Amino acid sequence: MSDDNGNMVSRRQWLKAVAATAVGATAAGAILTSCRHGEDGITSLRANASGDGKDPFDADEIIANLPDEVHCVGCSRCMPCQYGVHIPAMFAAYNEAVKTGEIPRDGKDFRNGGGTERSRAFVARIEREIGDKHIAHRCAGCGGCEYECPMGLPIASHMRSIGRFIDLTRETV
Repeated sequence: MSDDNGNMVSRRQWLKAVAATAVGATAAGAILTSCRHGEDGITSLRANASGDGKDPFDADEIIANLPDEVHCVGCSRCMPCQYGVHIPAMFAAYNEAVKTGEIPRDGKDFRNGGGTERSRAFVARIEREIGDKHIAHRCAGCGGCEYECPMGLPIASHMRSIGRFIDLTRETV
């Protein structure tokens, strides 16, 4: 990729520059974790507005924040999501991936133990089965779904963790 002056830049540098212009001056130090064109033509931007300087692709931190399993009963009371996330399907696919080993349990496994390939299989499967317009990336963290959940799940937090894992997997392709 190249910047406005034609200089070659890394994807991370380019994403950071896009974040600074896309989210405005108040988050000029933001770091994007994803910039992806969805099937509907809308570019999805995920920013770390805290500007804390942490690497948004730190596999150890991302995987440590993943839930072991999401205890969703699939009642669909959280639906419809105003942002298009198919919450029960996303959690069911994630739980299946945990059971089949597609979700590595630590950053070392992700980097060295074949975790990257297994994780890519998970991302490919959810894109195929659920569709990019309905996976965790679309979650805005509004929490509207959490009021309806009979299990009291922290849905927005889980979606953010799963979305960051998907970003990490896509970044390593």
